Amino acid sequence: MANQLAFPTRGPADRWGFAAFCGAMAALILAIVLVSPFGPKRATAARGEAGGSGTLHRPGGSLGEGVSDVPPGAPPPGATNPTLQRIAALGEPVYCGAGSRPLVALTFDDGPGPYTQETIDLLRSNGMTATFFTVGKLYADPRFQGLLREEARLGAVGDHTWDHVSVNGMTASELDAEIGHTRRVASSDAGEPVFLFRPPLGQHDQAVDAYLRSQGMIDVLWSLDSEDSQGANAFQIYRNVRDHLSAGDIVLLHENRGTTQAALPRILELIRKRGLQTVTVPQLLTMDPPSNEQLRSHACP
Repeated sequence: MANQLAFPTRGPADRWGFAAFCGAMAALILAIVLVSPFGPKRATAARGEAGGSGTLHRPGGSLGEGVSDVPPGAPPPGATNPTLQRIAALGEPVYCGAGSRPLVALTFDDGPGPYTQETIDLLRSNGMTATFFTVGKLYADPRFQGLLREEARLGAVGDHTWDHVSVNGMTASELDAEIGHTRRVASSDAGEPVFLFRPPLGQHDQAVDAYLRSQGMIDVLWSLDSEDSQGANAFQIYRNVRDHLSAGDIVLLHENRGTTQAALPRILELIRKRGLQTVTVPQLLTMDPPSNEQLRSHACP
């Protein structure tokens, strides 16, 4: 037919050439994606820079809008985290977070002890976490073997001296015996670096602050005292938390008291009802960090 358009037909060689061209283009696009600053390798590095290890341990529940869920057992951000490095270098004690996010940090002193496993089980069953400031001389007690590692899996472990004594007025060598030695043994038993310290009775002086700063450790105090160590009964402990709890708080509790154990279920339910989420101290300081001004003035929201 005179007006029919004629189209050339492709032979086998033409088809193979076209396939090779498509393959080459696909390889080029993949290479561009991999080296792009927005590619998957860059995104992984950015998460690591933002969170130290790149993951935050979340035993259960949500950390709020904008916070990604992560697998249980992921380690908390360590001393390589830039925010924690800033706080440690400043050398001021930490009392709380900034209070800008619905996060609170439960802390338990003076363990491990006879109620530690019960505390761990209760927190885990409620999908919550905590930070445990532990006493070195208790580590060797056969009744408490393995508990530091369980506490580290659930949350974070801190240093509460070897003998649970005031560290005010100690020399550098005495501080190393009480704090440094405890830190080294605790790190080994917990299976992860320990860089948090809480002084017994909350007492610290310039020598203690200088020692902690030289070791890259953070002195963690508290913004809410449950008064469980001052003879409060279970209802009074709960009431003290109920009447003062707010976002950013670091709550002082003890894991070696039956009254605290009796109060803990109601405290955890209170936290849930108020729309708050428990995090470890390193997570609180990373996700809701206090400013240098707040740290220097020891101010809490």
